[in-house]
Amino acid sequence: MALKVEIHLKENVRPFSPTPHSLRNYKLSQIDQIEGTNYTSMLFFYNSAGAHHHDYDELKQSLSKTLSVFYPVAGRVKDGMTIECNDEGVDFVRANVTNYDLSDLFRICTVDHLRQLLPFDPYPMDFDPSQPMLGVQVNKFRCGGTALAICIWHGVADAAAIGGFVQTWSAINRGEGGGGGNLVVDATAIFPPALNFDFSAPTSAAARLVKSNQGKYSKKRFVFRKEEIERMRDEYILPDRRRPSSVEALSAFLWAAVIRANQNAKMHILILFTDLRKRLNPPFQSMCLGNILYLTAARWMSDGPGGVTAHSLVGKIREAIMKVTGEHVSKIEAPGGLTTEMEKIAAFGVDKIKFFIISSLCGFPFHELNFGWGKPIWFLAAPFNVMDGANLYKTGDGGIEAIIGLTPQVMSILNKDKKFIVRVSCIRTMTSELFNLPSKY
Repeated sequence: MALKVEIHLKENVRPFSPTPHSLRNYKLSQIDQIEGTNYTSMLFFYNSAGAHHHDYDELKQSLSKTLSVFYPVAGRVKDGMTIECNDEGVDFVRANVTNYDLSDLFRICTVDHLRQLLPFDPYPMDFDPSQPMLGVQVNKFRCGGTALAICIWHGVADAAAIGGFVQTWSAINRGEGGGGGNLVVDATAIFPPALNFDFSAPTSAAARLVKSNQGKYSKKRFVFRKEEIERMRDEYILPDRRRPSSVEALSAFLWAAVIRANQNAKMHILILFTDLRKRLNPPFQSMCLGNILYLTAARWMSDGPGGVTAHSLVGKIREAIMKVTGEHVSKIEAPGGLTTEMEKIAAFGVDKIKFFIISSLCGFPFHELNFGWGKPIWFLAAPFNVMDGANLYKTGDGGIEAIIGLTPQVMSILNKDKKFIVRVSCIRTMTSELFNLPSKY
């Protein structure tokens, strides 16, 4: 049965303090331009148990104070290189889910249900410069529980920046202040913007890609317990005899399973997102605004069935991550640098290459985001675009959940892979179909 989500109030929230005229123009970097074709959507689910009263007026007031710290979020796109920090504000929507409790939603939840909880479409077909950088929708359920949904324009914030924003917001809402240090930086010296950039074409292209692939990919949620992750770390010792991180170990495990399910490809490439903030000289604030990230790749050449193991891949993953430094990025960004890298890949023939993309949010404590209501009982970065890839999130008990999107044929092979399935503690189908959560929810 469809959710009955009734919008009863939509407000404009402006910064608590006006932005100084000297900060009127916020410069977009080239990575901001590339990423700024859609919105990142996240949902946080909170129970109404105990003394945790969900005060939405208070939430709106603390959002206003947070916008004074992250003032570009309250602005509008001026042109392809600039956000005008004009304090026009963000959308704050209040809605009631009239036919379900939170427990009901977790039992029958679908991707379509999740979309209804968002303030607007994260993949608009047309670029609208008057659209707010941020939309918030507070969904109140019959039981008194809350689903807090945010959509933030990717051109102004990557995962680390969103983490900084929501942690500052939640701290202010708890009465603890927030926003220490300079969280608005200029990254254009590292990634000079492309001149005369037009967001219209990439915006519509991204939306068409996501919407044309709806139903063509099978998406499932796989949960790995903390104990299993630790066993992987013990087994997949790196060449320098150190243990890999939890994300490195799980990434190697997932990539090995996907390679086994795609034996026809000659070359396999794993794409990883790497946060540059602490790798630059001088380093940036750990959760400053913008897209201060870079893509890195690990490669594996197929040598026949049974030739790949997670242990053989984890060193390649660590090497790919560690090589991403400010110096490396400068070389790639230099004229001809990226072209040379692409030519190396293209030499193998695109039809013989299989890409797999892993995006990890495990380094950000989204699962602990406390507005004074207690920790969320579940957190999700809405998974509408997971195609030939995996999104990784921490669970409240120290494990990791992976939402994986593969073609039905490859997913079917993965489901029969005993080396893979034996390590999984929970599997749930997720499509425009059913998306169940573990029984503990």
